[in-house]
Amino acid sequence: MKPNSIKLFACSVLLVSTTLLFAQSPPRSIQFDTLTKRVDDIIKKHKTPGVQVLVFTKDSLLYKHNAGVKNLKTKEPVTDQTMFRLGSITKSFVAVSALMLIEKGQLKLSDELKKLAPEIQFSNPWEATDPVRVVHLLEHTTGFDDLALKAYAFNEPNIALEKGLALYPESRHSRWRPGTFMSYCNSGPPVVARLIEKKTGQEYESFVKQRIFEPLGQRSITFRNDGAALRNLVTNYSGEDNDEETYWNIILRPAGSLNAPALELMPFVQMLMNRGIYRGNQLVQPSSVDRMELPTTTLAARAGSKEGYGLHNYTTSYKGYLFHGHDGGVNGGLARYLYNSELNLGFVVLVNSTGGGFGDITNAVLDAIMKNVPKRLPPAYKLSDSDKEKLTGYYRGSNPRNDSFYFLEWLAGGVQVYEYKDFLFMKNMVGGEATQLQPVGANRFIRLDKKGNTPEFVVSQNDDGQKVLIGDWVNTTETSAVGAWLPIILGGFALFLLVVGVLAGLIWLIRYFVLRRNGQKLSAMPARMIIWGYTIALLTMIMAVAVSGRGFELGNQGLPSLLVFASSLLTALFAVGALVSLIRANKRIPAKADRVFLWVMVFSALLVVGYMLAWGLVGVRTWA
Repeated sequence: MKPNSIKLFACSVLLVSTTLLFAQSPPRSIQFDTLTKRVDDIIKKHKTPGVQVLVFTKDSLLYKHNAGVKNLKTKEPVTDQTMFRLGSITKSFVAVSALMLIEKGQLKLSDELKKLAPEIQFSNPWEATDPVRVVHLLEHTTGFDDLALKAYAFNEPNIALEKGLALYPESRHSRWRPGTFMSYCNSGPPVVARLIEKKTGQEYESFVKQRIFEPLGQRSITFRNDGAALRNLVTNYSGEDNDEETYWNIILRPAGSLNAPALELMPFVQMLMNRGIYRGNQLVQPSSVDRMELPTTTLAARAGSKEGYGLHNYTTSYKGYLFHGHDGGVNGGLARYLYNSELNLGFVVLVNSTGGGFGDITNAVLDAIMKNVPKRLPPAYKLSDSDKEKLTGYYRGSNPRNDSFYFLEWLAGGVQVYEYKDFLFMKNMVGGEATQLQPVGANRFIRLDKKGNTPEFVVSQNDDGQKVLIGDWVNTTETSAVGAWLPIILGGFALFLLVVGVLAGLIWLIRYFVLRRNGQKLSAMPARMIIWGYTIALLTMIMAVAVSGRGFELGNQGLPSLLVFASSLLTALFAVGALVSLIRANKRIPAKADRVFLWVMVFSALLVVGYMLAWGLVGVRTWA
């Protein structure tokens, strides 16, 4: 062997040995004291009531931090036994349960939903050629809309899964061809859970307890507010002001109802890190865990991306390393678990608040455990000029999670990809800093943000031949510069005039009474008051939605939902009334500037109402 070859061989052996050693043992230089201080500082800054943080390996606990209180009134501290709401982390248990049946041949990912459960109502215009399959339910690629507000507002602790699926099935409608775009949907996992019930003849929750909870030693974990939860469950709080939330009994429990302390979630994550094994007990095969972590059905996956949403297990890239896991969120509670089996590191973060602390805490944990781990980005790909031309441009948010709120995403969910000094950048068009893109293929690139996150994006084509940009839970479709900026400009201008109109109405009233005292009149007073009425009605509608938190109140027929209904109707009526009144009074307005201002206000009102009509927001019944 030649000297250079020997050196190369030795370096290769050293590199492989180091990698294997590193894969078996996590970095021991993690500064947990610093992490504790950061977490405590974040809790204080954001007034986060209670927190549990764990860092662990496949077989041992490295770090534990319980902080704050489980209830702000009683001031009872968070302890190891304190239980938090896991939210959508519950979905990961559905995936593992399904994989258990798949290993026994009782279920297949390719099975068609209509054949397995014809009684479960759904609609799919492409069913003849592209049926909804089990894999689509688990990867959120059915195209189903998310649950309706009335389903979120439903609050019954003991409703059977079969009955829950029979209520409000309208959201299970494929809005695009199944197996193209990932769009998060809370109705898919419960359908799979129902399939498990049918295949096993066992209630889903009983199956999970027997096949997952007991082998993992999860003794207090529960799907309901019962058992240990009656003693140990936190009280949840929403917003920066920590408004207390009542317990939410989710209509479809397999979608997100689990309650557990962090120390009981940890064994589940360790089992995944050990490729299906926990303390010598093989719950699922390594190949099943591999499949769980890999998205396959989206356009991005078919373009070669290994990031995205697998079987109720998503990937997030940090410094080039893929972390797998899931988030959870309920009214007033947030949760996350992430792990990397190669690095032999995992963590859990649970909080009983939807204030700003959760994201900062998870970022602090990632930063701490990865601080001394070097970046491992794939080599940069040299894009040709034609490749750059295909990639750069404007994209608008598309394929949304919930059609009811798409009017907001359509208006402000745009991104721009552009070239600057031979580098590519991506920028959200409404706020946010531009971040550099590193190409790793002709149609794939990594977004390099300052916090260390390195999510992958893919450029592909949809069924209509339009260019789409997919990645990091984002679906966008190419649009023109005018198509991207015009809605933002018009929308921003309309909001500005809304504020101006509210203030102008007050000024008009004051001027009216002052002039009247002097025996004078303010011209076009009826038109001015109708315009003011429009601004008050629209502002009332916006405020009613804003104060309704996660929309639970809007799903019931109550004061918030009736306010939205009435104010949306009044907004339209006042806009039309202002037009008619101003036409009649136009010639009697002496000042040209005053006349122009009033007409601008009316045209803005008509523009807003036209947009509302296009999205079905005039007379909207959120509870229906």
